[in-house]
Amino acid sequence: TSTYRLELPDELKNRRVHDRFHVSLLKPHIAHEDARFPNRDVRYFYDLGNYVEGETVVEDLIDHMFTPRLMFQVKWADGDITWAPLSVCSKLAALDRYLALHNVTRPADLP
Repeated sequence: TSTYRLELPDELKNRRVHDRFHVSLLKPHIAHEDARFPNRDVRYFYDLGNYVEGETVVEDLIDHMFTPRLMFQVKWADGDITWAPLSVCSKLAALDRYLALHNVTRPADLP
C-alpha cells in the first residue's frame, strides 16, 4: 500500500494525532547525535495547544446553500462533513478563503 500506520506515543494519541501517513511524507529515521546537538530533548513534543474533548479542527468549507438561512458544508479534520449556519462559521479563516474563492463579498454584519 502507499500508506503506513505508525505507532505513536500516548501523548500524541491523546491529542488525536492521525497515525496513518502517505509514503511520500515519510523519511528514514536518523538518530540524533548528542555530540552535534547537545542538550536536545527528544521527548519534547510540539505544543498543540489545549485539547478540549469533542473539539476538532475545520479543514475546509466545501459548499453552501440557503435553507432559508445561509449554511456551509464543513469538512472537519477528523473526516466528518456536516452543515453549519453562518453564525457558527463567521470567525473561521476558512470562511474568508471560501468567500474569496467564490468571489463573494463578506456580509457587512459579520464580525
